[in-house]
Amino acid sequence: MKKQVLFLSAMAVAAGCITACSPNRPAVPENEYLIHGKLENVPDGTVIRLEKEEGNMFLSVAADTLKNGEFFFRDTVSALKSLLVASNEKGFPGTMLAVWVAPGEYVEITGKDKLIKNWQVESRLSEQKEENGYNAVARPEQTKLMEYEVEEYDLLRQMFNEHSSDEAFITKNFPRVDSIRGLERPLQLAIWKKELEYMKTAPVTDIWMKKLRFFASNLPHQSVMPYRAEVEELFARMPEADRQTPVGQEIAAYVYPASTVGVGDKMVDGDLYDTEGCLHRLSEFEGNYILLDFWSQGCGPCLKSFPEMAVVADAYRDKLAIVSISESPEAAWKKFIRDKKLPGNQWNELRSGRTGLSARYQVKGIPHYVLIAPDGTIRDVWSGYGEGSLIRKMKELIQ
Repeated sequence: MKKQVLFLSAMAVAAGCITACSPNRPAVPENEYLIHGKLENVPDGTVIRLEKEEGNMFLSVAADTLKNGEFFFRDTVSALKSLLVASNEKGFPGTMLAVWVAPGEYVEITGKDKLIKNWQVESRLSEQKEENGYNAVARPEQTKLMEYEVEEYDLLRQMFNEHSSDEAFITKNFPRVDSIRGLERPLQLAIWKKELEYMKTAPVTDIWMKKLRFFASNLPHQSVMPYRAEVEELFARMPEADRQTPVGQEIAAYVYPASTVGVGDKMVDGDLYDTEGCLHRLSEFEGNYILLDFWSQGCGPCLKSFPEMAVVADAYRDKLAIVSISESPEAAWKKFIRDKKLPGNQWNELRSGRTGLSARYQVKGIPHYVLIAPDGTIRDVWSGYGEGSLIRKMKELIQ
């Protein structure tokens, strides 16, 4: 019996060494992950980035410079999570590759060019295998789309990085950018169509739910997402338990949204929270003009508008209340407000996606502004910011 126990113990150690000590799978400490990239036809010196998605923002995790065709990312980790590999450099498409990591896991990435979504990701994680399955659904269309994206993003880098002060150069090249986007559009639709078809029989998992949330979140923009019937069919397939989760409820809000309001309609109200967690309502400012400013800290034009918004707040302080409604996740939003010392009514719905007031006021892009008159009717709605635009709008709209 003792010999048998010793034999089984030795076999267990050997099996563990085969799993963890294989030349193709180096040992990784139990509280870490290791991502090892091996690329061909990508020059050394190329910077590869690792990011994470947080709400509607992508936050930097790490960066590594390609050397001898290899890059590495290693860090501590306490639970399974999804990260994103990308590069902003010339020749890369504006897209990211989903990579799953977990404690003790080794992940190998191999690629033959800069078309990042064609890189192969190998690990023992079932989530990665599922992600790989989605990536393979429309490989030919995805490859062609990335080729167009490379041309588009390289041109945009020239326009806004290398020639940022050359208005003539930028104006000259915008038609080409629009032309490329016209070629990308049918390819993107074909990819989405194949993914939606694939999801009809794929297991309903967290990854499946996240993808359905993406499709559902674009339903308000019919010109972007024309596949409402397919999304509704997938929602009907979702088990009741999954519908009751936060993600499931968000999907439901997109598929069956509340009614929207526009110019001339009565304002709608909702629950909003300040950085101390106190509940607020728009009705607090009844009898004054109310300017709603939907924004996020990841939005460049939103941030550029802040100084001018301060000028407007001071000029109309006796008749206008400005309510800044952030779309950023709670922790990141609170830190940003604290670090930047932003004044005024800095509020947040503290809900995922554009499913509350953002949906009711038809926010499609930010910054998005809604001016409500003292009688509670919506005076005007507009999106985007350019220098002087807020001051001009207020002179035009507030008597």
